[in-house]
Amino acid sequence: MSERTLHATYASASRSAGEQAAALRLLLARTAADPDLALALTRVDTTEMKGPLDSAGLRAALTEAEAECDVNAALAERHHRRALAGVALGTSCVCGHSPATHAPRLTEDGRLPCRHDDCGCADLDFP
Repeated sequence: MSERTLHATYASASRSAGEQAAALRLLLARTAADPDLALALTRVDTTEMKGPLDSAGLRAALTEAEAECDVNAALAERHHRRALAGVALGTSCVCGHSPATHAPRLTEDGRLPCRHDDCGCADLDFP
């Protein structure tokens, strides 16, 4: 590697590190002034986020987090209902369909309707 290339590489890395340091200083200042922001930042898991934490990246991460929350809430509700009914894993709904064929997300009123065509079952229930 030539001296010129080596210098350019280190200079670029130095600029990037300086920009990173400036961004972190800004976050430190803002979180010191806003404890709610500091708490929010401790809860953000960036391990699966791709790209910069700009508005678009944050919106994409929010959409993904909300979807994961919804799916897991529905799974928890399925298992909670099964436990309350005292039935074994794999027991079908009263409509005869598997709990897995019911909605993957709770409706606004907390229901898990069946997704089979022409079923009409409005909510997961066990016999």
